[in-house]
Amino acid sequence: MQRFDPIPSKQDVDFIINVLDLPEGGKVLDLFSGVGRHSIELAKRGYKPIGIEYNKEYLNIAQSRATENNVAVEFLHGDVRKVDYGSDFDATIIMYQSYGYFSDEDDENILSKIYFALRKNGRFLIEILNRNWLLKNFVAQEESLFNGIKITEERDFDPKTNRVNFIIRRYNKNDVEVKKGSWKIYSADEMTQICNTIGFKFVAGYNDLDKSPLQENTRLMRLVFKK
Repeated sequence: MQRFDPIPSKQDVDFIINVLDLPEGGKVLDLFSGVGRHSIELAKRGYKPIGIEYNKEYLNIAQSRATENNVAVEFLHGDVRKVDYGSDFDATIIMYQSYGYFSDEDDENILSKIYFALRKNGRFLIEILNRNWLLKNFVAQEESLFNGIKITEERDFDPKTNRVNFIIRRYNKNDVEVKKGSWKIYSADEMTQICNTIGFKFVAGYNDLDKSPLQENTRLMRLVFKK
């Protein structure tokens, strides 16, 4: 049910290149790469991205867009918990709240796999919703329209597990598509502690793409770590 923008986010990629200190032609691992917005834009600028995505529909769109843009991007189909990432990456990115949907053990294992896939001094950028902001702005029910299709979402927060449980209903013409799940929310301190345990060193946290400092009320945290 991902809503994707057909235009690659150049501003996102400007930010990625800057905060990850990417060398010319650097190798970038794009986890949960979706429809390939960031990988394709990186490839257009001479970098060597590899995207990993589980959703075959998104993967097909990404591959078509890479062809349309005349760039070579390696997109792999697989579950990031199980697929081999490879090694010697200059950087890894997880963009826009794609992390936290598995068990705590699986999520931490993904971070460990990222660590070992990076070269020495390689960097890791994760965009993730700020728990402090989310709890202050929590919305239990939401309804929207996407291409004329009504979509509703019901959410509740479990303080014991720090997880948001959700039910999404997509009202198609002939049926109702239902998706249930949960995702864990983190503060900057919690994510930093987990990454430190794995071996990462915290580099910086940002409030926005203009690189203003991370704040208590930051909505989408952009955290950078170094191996």
